Amino acid sequence: MGDGKIDTGQLMLAKAIDPERIESIKAGIIAAVAGIAVSLVFVGLDSLSVLAQPLSQSVMFEAIQRVAVAAVCGFLFGVTYRYIVRQDQNPHLRSGAVGAFALTRGLSQLENVDLSALVLSGVVSLAIPLVESFGLFLAIRLVLDFGLKQQWLKPFMTMPTQDSR
Repeated sequence: MGDGKIDTGQLMLAKAIDPERIESIKAGIIAAVAGIAVSLVFVGLDSLSVLAQPLSQSVMFEAIQRVAVAAVCGFLFGVTYRYIVRQDQNPHLRSGAVGAFALTRGLSQLENVDLSALVLSGVVSLAIPLVESFGLFLAIRLVLDFGLKQQWLKPFMTMPTQDSR
Protein backbone atom coordinates (compact mmCIF):
# COMPACT_ATOMS: atom_id res chain seq x y z
CA MET A 1 0.00 0.00 0.00
CA GLY A 2 2.77 2.47 0.93
CA ASP A 3 4.82 1.69 -2.19
CA GLY A 4 3.19 4.43 -4.29
CA LYS A 5 1.14 2.02 -6.39
CA ILE A 6 -2.60 2.48 -6.72
CA ASP A 7 -4.55 -0.67 -5.98
CA THR A 8 -7.74 -1.57 -7.83
CA GLY A 9 -9.93 -0.60 -4.86
CA GLN A 10 -8.57 2.95 -4.90
CA LEU A 11 -8.95 3.11 -8.66
CA MET A 12 -12.57 1.93 -8.47
CA LEU A 13 -13.32 4.52 -5.76
CA ALA A 14 -11.74 7.28 -7.85
CA LYS A 15 -13.88 6.26 -10.83
CA ALA A 16 -17.01 6.01 -8.69
CA ILE A 17 -16.72 9.62 -7.53
CA ASP A 18 -15.80 10.97 -10.95
CA PRO A 19 -17.27 14.51 -11.25
CA GLU A 20 -18.77 13.68 -14.65
CA ARG A 21 -20.72 10.80 -13.14
CA ILE A 22 -21.96 12.99 -10.32
CA GLU A 23 -23.16 15.62 -12.83
CA SER A 24 -24.89 12.89 -14.85
CA ILE A 25 -26.65 11.60 -11.74
CA LYS A 26 -27.70 15.17 -10.89
CA ALA A 27 -29.10 15.58 -14.42
CA GLY A 28 -30.93 12.27 -14.08
CA ILE A 29 -32.45 13.19 -10.72
CA ILE A 30 -33.59 16.61 -11.93
CA ALA A 31 -35.08 15.00 -15.04
CA ALA A 32 -36.80 12.29 -12.97
CA VAL A 33 -38.41 14.90 -10.70
CA ALA A 34 -39.54 16.86 -13.76
CA GLY A 35 -40.88 13.63 -15.27
CA ILE A 36 -42.85 12.90 -12.10
CA ALA A 37 -44.35 16.40 -12.14
CA VAL A 38 -45.37 16.19 -15.79
CA SER A 39 -46.71 12.67 -15.36
CA LEU A 40 -48.82 13.76 -12.38
CA VAL A 41 -50.38 16.43 -14.59
CA PHE A 42 -51.19 13.82 -17.25
CA VAL A 43 -52.58 11.41 -14.64
CA GLY A 44 -54.67 14.24 -13.21
CA LEU A 45 -56.04 15.15 -16.63
CA ASP A 46 -56.75 11.51 -17.35
CA SER A 47 -58.58 11.10 -14.05
CA LEU A 48 -60.95 13.93 -15.00
CA SER A 49 -62.47 11.61 -17.59
CA VAL A 50 -63.22 8.95 -14.96
CA LEU A 51 -64.42 11.22 -12.14
CA ALA A 52 -67.92 9.80 -12.40
CA GLN A 53 -66.56 6.40 -11.40
CA PRO A 54 -65.25 5.58 -7.93
CA LEU A 55 -61.48 5.34 -7.62
CA SER A 56 -60.53 1.66 -7.61
CA GLN A 57 -57.29 0.04 -6.56
CA SER A 58 -56.51 -0.83 -10.17
CA VAL A 59 -56.87 2.81 -11.24
CA MET A 60 -54.59 3.91 -8.40
CA PHE A 61 -52.04 1.20 -9.26
CA GLU A 62 -52.09 2.26 -12.91
CA ALA A 63 -51.51 5.89 -11.91
CA ILE A 64 -48.60 4.96 -9.65
CA GLN A 65 -47.16 2.77 -12.40
CA ARG A 66 -47.40 5.60 -14.96
CA VAL A 67 -45.64 8.03 -12.63
CA ALA A 68 -42.91 5.49 -11.80
CA VAL A 69 -42.28 4.74 -15.48
CA ALA A 70 -42.12 8.47 -16.23
CA ALA A 71 -39.57 8.89 -13.42
CA VAL A 72 -37.34 6.11 -14.79
CA CYS A 73 -37.67 7.38 -18.37
CA GLY A 74 -36.95 10.91 -17.16
CA PHE A 75 -33.83 9.78 -15.30
CA LEU A 76 -32.48 7.94 -18.35
CA PHE A 77 -33.32 10.88 -20.60
CA GLY A 78 -31.57 13.32 -18.26
CA VAL A 79 -28.37 11.30 -18.15
CA THR A 80 -28.41 10.75 -21.92
CA TYR A 81 -29.41 14.34 -22.77
CA ARG A 82 -26.38 15.71 -20.91
CA TYR A 83 -24.10 13.53 -23.05
CA ILE A 84 -25.94 14.34 -26.28
CA VAL A 85 -25.84 18.12 -26.03
CA ARG A 86 -22.38 18.42 -24.39
CA GLN A 87 -21.28 22.01 -25.07
CA ASP A 88 -22.89 22.14 -28.50
CA GLN A 89 -25.63 24.73 -29.04
CA ASN A 90 -27.09 22.91 -32.07
CA PRO A 91 -30.90 22.93 -31.57
CA HIS A 92 -31.24 19.84 -33.77
CA LEU A 93 -29.37 17.74 -31.20
CA ARG A 94 -31.73 18.89 -28.46
CA SER A 95 -34.89 18.38 -30.52
CA GLY A 96 -33.60 15.09 -31.88
CA ALA A 97 -33.07 13.76 -28.36
CA VAL A 98 -36.65 14.66 -27.45
CA GLY A 99 -37.99 13.13 -30.65
CA ALA A 100 -36.03 9.90 -30.30
CA PHE A 101 -37.06 9.31 -26.69
CA ALA A 102 -40.67 10.38 -27.29
CA LEU A 103 -41.14 8.17 -30.33
CA THR A 104 -39.53 5.20 -28.62
CA ARG A 105 -41.70 5.56 -25.52
CA GLY A 106 -44.89 6.51 -27.36
CA LEU A 107 -44.71 3.87 -30.07
CA SER A 108 -43.84 1.13 -27.59
CA GLN A 109 -47.14 1.81 -25.84
CA LEU A 110 -48.95 1.10 -29.11
CA GLU A 111 -47.29 -2.26 -29.64
CA ASN A 112 -50.26 -4.40 -28.56
CA VAL A 113 -53.03 -2.33 -30.16
CA ASP A 114 -55.32 -4.14 -32.61
CA LEU A 115 -55.26 -1.72 -35.56
CA SER A 116 -58.06 -3.52 -37.42
CA ALA A 117 -60.56 -2.68 -34.65
CA LEU A 118 -59.91 1.05 -34.75
CA VAL A 119 -62.51 3.62 -35.66
CA LEU A 120 -62.04 7.39 -35.69
CA SER A 121 -62.21 7.67 -31.89
CA GLY A 122 -59.64 4.89 -31.67
CA VAL A 123 -57.24 6.85 -33.86
CA VAL A 124 -57.41 9.73 -31.39
CA SER A 125 -56.63 7.33 -28.56
CA LEU A 126 -53.57 6.16 -30.52
CA ALA A 127 -52.24 9.71 -30.62
CA ILE A 128 -52.50 10.23 -26.85
CA PRO A 129 -49.40 8.19 -25.86
CA LEU A 130 -47.35 9.96 -28.52
CA VAL A 131 -48.53 13.42 -27.48
CA GLU A 132 -47.93 12.60 -23.80
CA SER A 133 -44.43 11.31 -24.57
CA PHE A 134 -43.49 14.39 -26.58
CA GLY A 135 -44.91 16.60 -23.82
CA LEU A 136 -43.02 14.67 -21.15
CA PHE A 137 -39.62 14.81 -22.82
CA LEU A 138 -40.04 18.38 -24.08
CA ALA A 139 -40.83 19.56 -20.54
CA ILE A 140 -37.85 17.63 -19.16
CA ARG A 141 -35.62 19.12 -21.86
CA LEU A 142 -36.73 22.64 -20.93
CA VAL A 143 -36.01 21.97 -17.25
CA LEU A 144 -32.56 20.55 -18.09
CA ASP A 145 -31.76 23.47 -20.41
CA PHE A 146 -32.79 25.86 -17.64
CA GLY A 147 -30.62 23.94 -15.17
CA LEU A 148 -27.65 24.14 -17.52
CA LYS A 149 -28.23 27.86 -18.06
CA GLN A 150 -28.47 28.48 -14.30
CA GLN A 151 -25.33 26.33 -13.85
CA TRP A 152 -27.13 23.87 -11.55
CA LEU A 153 -25.73 21.31 -13.98
CA LYS A 154 -22.48 21.36 -15.88
CA PRO A 155 -22.40 20.30 -19.52
CA PHE A 156 -20.51 17.12 -20.28
CA MET A 157 -16.88 17.91 -21.00
CA THR A 158 -15.43 16.19 -24.04
CA MET A 159 -12.16 14.54 -23.13
CA PRO A 160 -9.31 14.50 -25.67
CA THR A 161 -8.58 11.08 -27.14
CA GLN A 162 -5.21 9.33 -27.04
CA ASP A 163 -4.65 10.18 -30.73
CA SER A 164 -5.24 13.93 -30.31
CA ARG A 165 -2.62 14.39 -27.55
